[in-house]
Amino acid sequence: GGKQLSNLYQVNISYPFDVTKSIRFSTGIRSDNTVYNATQQLDTFSLKLKNDRTLYQTSHLEFVYDNSVVTAMNIYNGARAKIYGDFNRQINKVQFADGPNTFNVGFDARYYYPIYKNFIWAGRAAGDFSFGNQKLIYYLGGVDSWLMFGGNTKKDGTDKYFATNNPPANDQDYAFQSLAVNMRGYIQNIASGNNALVINSEFRLPVFTTLFDKTINNAFIRNFMVTQFIDLGTAWNGSYKGIKRPEINYSNGGPVNVRVKAGGIGPFAGGYGFGLRSTLLGYFVKFDAAWQMNGVFRGKPQTYFSLGLDF
Repeated sequence: GGKQLSNLYQVNISYPFDVTKSIRFSTGIRSDNTVYNATQQLDTFSLKLKNDRTLYQTSHLEFVYDNSVVTAMNIYNGARAKIYGDFNRQINKVQFADGPNTFNVGFDARYYYPIYKNFIWAGRAAGDFSFGNQKLIYYLGGVDSWLMFGGNTKKDGTDKYFATNNPPANDQDYAFQSLAVNMRGYIQNIASGNNALVINSEFRLPVFTTLFDKTINNAFIRNFMVTQFIDLGTAWNGSYKGIKRPEINYSNGGPVNVRVKAGGIGPFAGGYGFGLRSTLLGYFVKFDAAWQMNGVFRGKPQTYFSLGLDF
């Protein structure tokens, strides 16, 4: 066993065209250092293992448009979007001129529509597409900044946070990994691949600041809101021809392997549900309960506690 330590030394440059549009560039060196542990006392073999250090040159370029206005905690009006590209190249332990490299392009577009006072509808569409001789792998499912309590295995032996019985394709070479979220109603890794698309819809109702015209000093009450959401998402390998509805693997290592197409629409897995948000101890805390899109509130919902604003 071992421990991986990562350090990033980076320079950021930003050039604004006007108050809503800008171009941003960052470049740097990332160091991933794997430190191997001694397995037992007097184990001379593991003690002699040298640390494994890999260096990457990383670059990120993005164009940002943002005319959104914050009207209350987690409540926006307007639109914001970005398109971006990443280039990562391994710069040590390279044996050939065409060394390991990773390209990634993507977008993230969000629109916030005011309905009544602080009550809004928020929509988001995001995609990532990775290529090169080393790729990024995207794990679809769950939410960003998910607070995970305890291990991954439930008492009945099933996975709690990350689906371990849905391994990535073995014909790809991956250098980095990331999440494709939000995809509520499912745990992480209901699908994976070097491409991912996610669509999110949320109605956000700050209960007290919308319904009452009084100044509220208590942060928890002032920022308390109820949400209703719908999430759609998919992840796949290769070209657009590989897009399909994700399948859920229900096997637990036994002789029978059962794969069932996830509930959803077209090539997208789908989930829907309700959430609560507010400020607690200085953090913006989110609770969501979501059902898979294969019936009307069928079965037990998947629940999430997470931190962070917006999607």
